[in-house]
Amino acid sequence: MKLKSLMPLICFIMMLSFFTGCTSNNPANGTNGSSWITTYTPVHSLGTGTDDFWVVYPEINPKSGASISHLDWVLNSLDEGCVLFVVHRTGCIGCQAQADRVIGFAEQYEGQVEFYDLDIASGGSVEQQAYDAYVYDPDGEPGYIALTGIITLLKDNGNIIYGWHSWEGNVADSDMEDWIKDGIYYHHVNKQE
Repeated sequence: MKLKSLMPLICFIMMLSFFTGCTSNNPANGTNGSSWITTYTPVHSLGTGTDDFWVVYPEINPKSGASISHLDWVLNSLDEGCVLFVVHRTGCIGCQAQADRVIGFAEQYEGQVEFYDLDIASGGSVEQQAYDAYVYDPDGEPGYIALTGIITLLKDNGNIIYGWHSWEGNVADSDMEDWIKDGIYYHHVNKQE
């Protein structure tokens, strides 16, 4: 009998908890709000290996050690946030999972990344940006889709520089999120300089 009379109170408390944010994915408290930046420790650092942010072409690229000519749209976007892009083609079975993954993360971290969905099937300037983005191909020609890249601000010997990393094919969710959070973190810290 007592349980029956407590049920409305229990339901009320559960609904109150849900609507006040205790169980929500509130950006101010979750991973996509900016509060995590103050306590975040990056996973990746500056280097030339496959697990680093690069300043020059990495060891796996035929142009290893050569400077990269960053694209104007990337450089302009770095004024606002770290840049994240994915090159793919609508209807491509092999690249759809990575495209969806990156698009999902871009939505999750909206306002903290400058995102470019470079769908080759869009044609026009988007298609051209997609082909131009292959300057970020990690291992050189031939270029495969999906190509995903992240460009951010890094500090090297007291100087703010452009760091980047890219992949062809699929990247696991947790790895992709680590790279995105690193890019956001580095941009936030070094934009202050």
